[in-house]
This record gives sequence, structure tokens and C-alpha cells, in this order.
Amino acid sequence: MNNSLEREYLQLLKRRIEATLALDRSNGSVKSSDLEYVAEIVKEKSGISLSLSTLKRIWRGSFAQLPQPTTLNALAAVLDYDSWQAFKQANPIEPEAKTRKKWPVLAGIFFIAAVVFVLIQVSKTGESLEAAAPEINGPVHLTTKRTVTSGLPNTVVFNYDLSNVKADSFFFQQSWNAYSKRPIDPKGNAVTVIYYESGYHRGRLIANNRMVAMQPVHILSDGWESHVYYGDRDLVPIDFKAQNIIHNGQLHIDTSLLEKQHVDLTRNFYTRFLNSREFKVSSDNFRLVTRIKVDSLQYSECPWMNVIVVNEKNIFTVHLLKKGCEHYGYYKLGEIARNGSDNDLSTLGRNVYQWQEVGITVKNKDAVISINGKDLFEEKYNEDFGNIVELIFMFERTGSVDFVNLSDTAGRVVYEDGFEQPG
Repeated sequence: MNNSLEREYLQLLKRRIEATLALDRSNGSVKSSDLEYVAEIVKEKSGISLSLSTLKRIWRGSFAQLPQPTTLNALAAVLDYDSWQAFKQANPIEPEAKTRKKWPVLAGIFFIAAVVFVLIQVSKTGESLEAAAPEINGPVHLTTKRTVTSGLPNTVVFNYDLSNVKADSFFFQQSWNAYSKRPIDPKGNAVTVIYYESGYHRGRLIANNRMVAMQPVHILSDGWESHVYYGDRDLVPIDFKAQNIIHNGQLHIDTSLLEKQHVDLTRNFYTRFLNSREFKVSSDNFRLVTRIKVDSLQYSECPWMNVIVVNEKNIFTVHLLKKGCEHYGYYKLGEIARNGSDNDLSTLGRNVYQWQEVGITVKNKDAVISINGKDLFEEKYNEDFGNIVELIFMFERTGSVDFVNLSDTAGRVVYEDGFEQPG
């Protein structure tokens, strides 16, 4: 395939990502903060870390050659395609000469999709596909009666007032997942959503692809929850709440339980264990120590596992993966994020099928990541993130957690679990 056509596909992919993730291009280019969000979604969906500088080059078109296939595959994963090639096959673009000959055939396929895309994106003036910045003439309100609740499924009513906002499109997004976004009436005053997973969710009002208000709602879990997802389009996960996920002193889902819940083992999937509660410890001063491993249901060449500490305004996370795959290593400590594509994160490469003890210690915003008792990375961050509200473990396919210990820096244990068998 010729290089110019490949670049056309890349342009199409970028525009589809911008539309799906509601990125702001009001000034003619995507902001760095939005590209950081793209990097997070790429990481969630593909397990691959793309640096901000890489994404900037891609979005500005400032590259002599096309990005590497691994990078293109990772970007295609944002739209739930298995690969760059799968994206191209599903979105055919013909070279100009061939397009003229085949236009009657393509008219019933690609043109209709393009028209729908234009109708969604075009502003009222019809002069541009890029949405203008919303005009905000006063306060924008987004509230809910219950900011802390429990139980699943959980219906939450958000009340809003957009009377001071002038824009061409209005959406409500109920969580970090862009697929949970839905259009709303700017003259209305309420939107009702349903959550199928506990956690610290942040509801967002979006006008012309820009967030104009945010309201968190904390859904408390009854101990540990486990869910399986094939991808982020799965807004209703496979739930294991009625099943025993503790075996032999470990938090774990075995193959027989996966089959019982009709998980398709021929597809890739990821498992999330989470505990959402008011831990009542500051994210500025705490110590988390845990021991985790990936189970042997290998699917990819670079199996991975994540430890995530969610606080009221940000997260701390460490992404470990198979030795040899350190290029995709990643950690985030508040506003500071490092990835293996432009940092030496070789010590995050491990035998993930064996137990790895992971520690995150923060003292007065000085954060240290340790593995197997050895301090590896240290970062000093500046922002205030509030209290810890959720602990999450994520694994490609399935994994196990041996113990969890969360304490403050004075040594007072806030939460501890050795996963003893119930009863």
C-alpha cells in the first residue's frame, strides 16, 4: 500500500479517536492534556505506553515515516480494533483513481458512514468539522443528591444547569470510559445513569467536546469485587459477585469459574479486582504493599499486571510486564507519568508468572515505588489529591493477589487482607 494512502488512514484514525474520546480541537489542534488522556486510554486498551512526545508528533503529522506498526496497532485498539490492519479493512479508502471507478459501490458503504460522521461533527454554521469552544457566560452546575452510595446495579440521578453555556453539542459521560458518553438536552435538568461496577466515578458535562463540569460519585463495594471485560465497549461487565473469588488464601478466578460465567477463553480479556471504600488515609502519606502474579492463561507476548491506587483527584499506578517487554512499562504518580518508550523502566520487566511484591510509599508527596523490597523509582509531586478511595488490581486474562496491606506513614494499618477462606 502506498505511503500517501497510509497517511490518509492515519488521519481517519485520528479523527475517529477525537470523536470517540470527545477531544477538544477548538483551537485547531489537540491539547497536550487531551493527548495525555489518549495515552491513558491506549494503555488501558492495549497495554502499550505511548509517550506524549510520540502522540504530539503523530497528531501534528511531524514525522518523515509512518509510526511503527506497534504504535499503529495501539492506536487502533482505542477504537476496539485488534490491529491497524483490522482498522483499515473495516474502513476502506481507495486510491483516487480507483475511487472514481468504484464510487457507486463505495457509496452505499463508506459514504454513508462519512455522512453520519459529518452530521455529528459539523457545527451549526456548517463551515468546519471542528467544534468551536463553548461560550460560557456564568456558572455551570452539576450535582447529585448522593455522592456516596453502595449496591449494584446503582442508578444515580445527576442534576445539571447548562443555561449559561452556548454550544452545538452537549453530552454527559458517566465515567472515564468515553463509550459511556451520551447526548443530553441542554434545556433539560437531569440525567439518570446506571453503574454496574463500584468505584470512584466522575460524571462529566461536555459541551463541544470540552468538559465544563464534573461531579464525583463514590459507589462503595461490599469487600472485593471482580469483573471481566473484553474491551471498553463492554459497559456491562461479566460479574462474579455471586461467586467465590477467594481460594487458598488468594484473590483469584480459576478457569472453572470463568467457564461457569461463560467467559470466552478464545478471546482476549482483562480482569479487574477492586475494593472501593473510604479508607480515611491521605494520598500524601501512605504505604501500600501487595503481592501479585499473572496466571498462566497466556494470550499475548507481553502479559501484564497493574496495581492502581485511586484517590479523590488522580491515581497512582505501577504497570509490570514480562521481561523483554519493558518498552511498554509504565508508572504514574499523580501528575507525574513515565513510560518505557522514553525512560529506562527495565526493572518493571519481571517474570509475571511468579509472585512479585509491589510497594508504593508516599511521604509528604515524595513517592517511592519498590519491587520485592528494593526501591526502584522516586518522584516528588506537587498537587493535592485528597484521600485514597479505591484499590484496583488489573491483569491481562487472569491473575492472583496474595495479600494487601495499606497503612499510613506512622505505621497504623488502615486496611489489611490476607484472603483467608470464608467460613
